[in-house]
Amino acid sequence: MVLTHPSRQPGKADPRPKHIPSFHWNSLWVIMAASTLGLSLIAVVAITLVVYRHADAAINHSIEQNNAQITENVSASINSYIKEMVSISDNVTSLLGRYSAKELNSKLVVFLREDVETIAVFDSGGKPVVTTDKRTLRSDIEITRQSWFSGASTNGRRYLISQPHVQRLYRGEYPWVITLTRGVSWEEGGQTRSGIMIVDMNFTRIKDLCSRDLENDGYLYITNQQGDVVYHPKQQMIYAGILPEEITLASALKEGSSVVRTKDVQRAVCVKSLSNAAWRVIGVSSMNGLAAYGSGPGPYIVLSIVLLAVAILAGSLLLSREMLRPLHNLMALMGRMTGGEGTELAPVGGVYEVGQLGDSFNRMVARIRQLMVQVRTEQEQLHRSELKALNAQMDPHFLYNTLDSVIWLAESGDQKGVIQMVLALSKYFRLSLSGARDFITVEDELQQVEKYLMIQKMRFGDAFTYQIVCEPEVRKARTPKIMLQPIAENAIVHGVGTMEEGGVIVITARRSGEELELAVRDNGCGIKPEVLEHILESDAGARSGIGLKNVHQRIKLACGGEYGLKVESELDEGTTVRLRLPLRFEQAKKEGEQ
Repeated sequence: MVLTHPSRQPGKADPRPKHIPSFHWNSLWVIMAASTLGLSLIAVVAITLVVYRHADAAINHSIEQNNAQITENVSASINSYIKEMVSISDNVTSLLGRYSAKELNSKLVVFLREDVETIAVFDSGGKPVVTTDKRTLRSDIEITRQSWFSGASTNGRRYLISQPHVQRLYRGEYPWVITLTRGVSWEEGGQTRSGIMIVDMNFTRIKDLCSRDLENDGYLYITNQQGDVVYHPKQQMIYAGILPEEITLASALKEGSSVVRTKDVQRAVCVKSLSNAAWRVIGVSSMNGLAAYGSGPGPYIVLSIVLLAVAILAGSLLLSREMLRPLHNLMALMGRMTGGEGTELAPVGGVYEVGQLGDSFNRMVARIRQLMVQVRTEQEQLHRSELKALNAQMDPHFLYNTLDSVIWLAESGDQKGVIQMVLALSKYFRLSLSGARDFITVEDELQQVEKYLMIQKMRFGDAFTYQIVCEPEVRKARTPKIMLQPIAENAIVHGVGTMEEGGVIVITARRSGEELELAVRDNGCGIKPEVLEHILESDAGARSGIGLKNVHQRIKLACGGEYGLKVESELDEGTTVRLRLPLRFEQAKKEGEQ
């Protein structure tokens, strides 16, 4: 027999909210959430690092390309500029063959520009032949001793570009120039004369061309083929003897773009040789990648990872909680079943594994229900067998005593008494059989014990009298059969049966709260206290007989462990035996067989 909650139906899941276990660090919920977070963060960090490195490499590649492009553009601009200066020198050389020196002085003005400081021609002795303006040359300057003069006269090249220097040809003027020098010849007075022509280019133009902005603190500088610095933005440091490290490294580099590492800095270095001068233009840019943006992307990446971690943690907690909810519900059902609160089935749903677990749990519950019904049935069958065994034990016991009485009456010649006793015995057994029922009404039980007392009265004569009192409201109450007869027998045999006369047996049936109380009282000799203390125990003495114990055990088997006999006795005053039974009435046809 399965007990279920009145609001539930067997076989259906309990619709009430299930208990979700409290937080535990080692719970599957936390482990799943932590694992998801950990794996996600590892993936995010790995992807971020890959993307970061790829972006860093892409930015460095872009820096290197930009550095090479700007170097190429500046080299082309400087080449073009020097080509213009060479073209000016070619034009002046051409005019030398067509005009006299005096005529040429007035024509050179057209070649002057803001970036051209002076154009002049000197003969082999250093005497000026042609000048672009009327500025007075310094008399203390020996032209032939100037580096640009001696270099051009000894160099076999078409023209020579000098290092940057301060030109001191004119009084009070000290421009920073680069001098283009070339050897020239012209006809004068029927003679061929030779000399040196110079074109002083203002160095500011070269400086401006090299001042184009490069990324990441990049810069451009110029060296000659020997590695000497022609121009550098840190010119003062070079004059002070402090040579930047990249200059030394770049001097050994071939033309093209290279990556040079100096200490903890990686730089892109592009070397481009000029076609119109023995110079090399070198562009330098730091390859800092994303670090070039300073505090730009870095904090955003960290903040993005933190926000993503929080989102992943919240999402994984919610997702794992929902995924594990069927498992938590199943745990709650198991807990209630362990506590004996019910055996309802679990809903089969959720992920596949949880569904399979729920299905296994339902099969287990079904098997437990089956076993509970089987055990209950077996227990009821066992109780019935024990009751039948006890009843079978009582019937022969009384029968033996009654037959002894019949024999005694027959031996004494009391034929009428024998007939009355046999008739009373017949009615007694007719009531005892009671349709093979285990429970009968109180009214039938009192009739049965009355027949028994009639038989015993015939046997003992005037030794005792009896009285039966029953409240009307309990007449139809149910009681196991043959409850009062063994008690009455015990009152006669061990109580009033030892008296010659004056014995009294009173049997009552009444309601006591929600219980039925049957009592058998006699005024016999009573029971000794040491015997009374153990009267209902299985190893009680022979004086109590099997009657009291038999009735006590049958009441417990039929009605429950809280019911049974209570024996009160005083020596020389009598004994009262009370039977406590549940108050039940016959309301259904088959209820007596339950």
